[in-house]
Amino acid sequence: MYNVSYTGGNALKEKIRYHAIRFFDKNGYHGTSMRDIADAVGCKTPTVYHYYKSKENLFDLVVRVAYIDLIEAKSKLLPRTIQPEDYCAESIILKKHLSEDELIVHRVALKTWLGCEGCDEVRQKLIDWEAARSLRNEESLSKIVSSTLWTKIITKVFINYIERIILFEEEIDDEEIKDEMRLLFTAAKITI
Repeated sequence: MYNVSYTGGNALKEKIRYHAIRFFDKNGYHGTSMRDIADAVGCKTPTVYHYYKSKENLFDLVVRVAYIDLIEAKSKLLPRTIQPEDYCAESIILKKHLSEDELIVHRVALKTWLGCEGCDEVRQKLIDWEAARSLRNEESLSKIVSSTLWTKIITKVFINYIERIILFEEEIDDEEIKDEMRLLFTAAKITI
């Protein structure tokens, strides 16, 4: 349960966010109502609408926007001076150490991106953002691997690890991740 005492509007908005993301994770977008969230927060439904104009707006902010902020913040934690295969491995390993809130945001965003949850507009925004990010990553990889096929293989393995960690909460040894990424980059004939 949420055992922090709140004062002021920002605290109430944060409490709404806290409960909303958990309802979306547990019940999905369509299985969650603004009334459910209001009841969990201990306020009336119009109060939730005061802070978020619609359920879609709430979902967009607590899932998509929070996910993008999370990815960008975690990306800044990684040194840019390490080898690309180590950068990929460390990026994956970071996903194993997310806070409870970060894990939930990541999981709901991933389920939305995959089309399992969420609303169509938010899903499309996530797809567009991921497509732009993927293009940047592929451009970076294309400078160091021998073909676009290897770029796609590395990307798919990277995504697979994240899905296993986030969606299935699979415990994967750090060394396994590092070894596989190094093997992939070696096989892709890195030219540094």
